[in-house]
Amino acid sequence: YREALEARREVLGARHPNTLSSMGNLAILLKDQGKLDEAEPLYREALEARREVLGARHPSTLTSMGNLANLLDSQGKVDEAEPLYHEALEASREVL
Repeated sequence: YREALEARREVLGARHPNTLSSMGNLAILLKDQGKLDEAEPLYREALEARREVLGARHPSTLTSMGNLANLLDSQGKVDEAEPLYHEALEASREVL
């Protein structure tokens, strides 16, 4: 996953949707391996980039928001996770 992410960054650019998908996939893999601290910056970067590129209410942005909230919750950072959960839920109700 790391190699795919780096290749996509070089070929497609850092903000291309396929690059952002690779970033999210790597973050999920790291989380599943228990490497929560390594996964967090990737989740944050993917969310920030998707907000910029796709908009705050795009379904992929909302998925990234939920993924980051879930990670933060897993890390015990409930105070950071809760607003993201609420934002994702409210936006999903409006959009979907």
